[in-house]
Amino acid sequence: MIRVGIIGLGFMGGVHLRNWQAVDGADVVAVCDANPITGAAKQGNIDASSDQLDLEGVAIYTDVAEMLAHENLDVVSIALPTHLHKAVSIQCLQAGVHVLCEKPMALSVADCDAMIAAASAAGKHLMVAHCIRFWPEYVWVKKAVESGEYGSVIAADFSRLTDAPAWADDSWLADPAKSGGIALDLHIHDLDFIQYLFGTPTTIRSVGIGHVQTQVDYGDGRAITATASWAMPRSFGFQMSFKIIFETAALVFDGSALKVYPSEGEPFTPEVAAGDGYKGEIEYFSGLLAGTNTKIIIPPEQARESVRMALETITP
Repeated sequence: MIRVGIIGLGFMGGVHLRNWQAVDGADVVAVCDANPITGAAKQGNIDASSDQLDLEGVAIYTDVAEMLAHENLDVVSIALPTHLHKAVSIQCLQAGVHVLCEKPMALSVADCDAMIAAASAAGKHLMVAHCIRFWPEYVWVKKAVESGEYGSVIAADFSRLTDAPAWADDSWLADPAKSGGIALDLHIHDLDFIQYLFGTPTTIRSVGIGHVQTQVDYGDGRAITATASWAMPRSFGFQMSFKIIFETAALVFDGSALKVYPSEGEPFTPEVAAGDGYKGEIEYFSGLLAGTNTKIIIPPEQARESVRMALETITP
């Protein structure tokens, strides 16, 4: 049985808690949050259950060191504000605990390097929760690119649109010194997936501040772009989408359904796995710890590269 601790019990901490509790062979034994815990998760920009959290039989702490000292943990999920990721991840790794840390990995490449070094020294897994790599429609796209079924990718455009975040405690997301702003909080999702599909780019060019458009150049003529916006009206809500053009097909995801438009034949909606990327990443990581899977889907070095790419999109 994998003994799990959750550090940070806001919206994302609640998502981690519920998904760990749904994993066979895992037991959430402790949670830690600096503020009094009411059992209700705060809301984020992805639709997820906001039901009361089930904390029955779970030890509650307000200090990470105390939790690590009193609980024999195998793994922690860290769902704290970004500026705390480095210090708390290293603290847990040095205590001999595997770490699943929310994205982005950290605020700087140097902080990422320190986390990677700590994981290596401890001999423990450090995974950054880039949930899009596990989102069913995006998983299907990754397989389509790797298989070459539709030929090479000619162009791809990824989009993530919403209003400026106003739902975090003390508005830490609105403080770039704590969140990294739109680049590290929002844009990094698509930049990470682009890296996952195509590797490290040659150059990155961006325009905009609250609405950022980025061209990711691989020096081969492909048009790879990504857009992130905190400028949408609140009534718009949230939408993530993509369009990928292959030699013999186009794949379009409008945020609700993935559709394939082949050069020959009728459009169709492929079957994808049930659930979402949060469920997928935690099931995957639990399997990695249990030894039931060995493939590393998100190495910390790639999470570091995604931070570097995101930082390049910050315009003066």
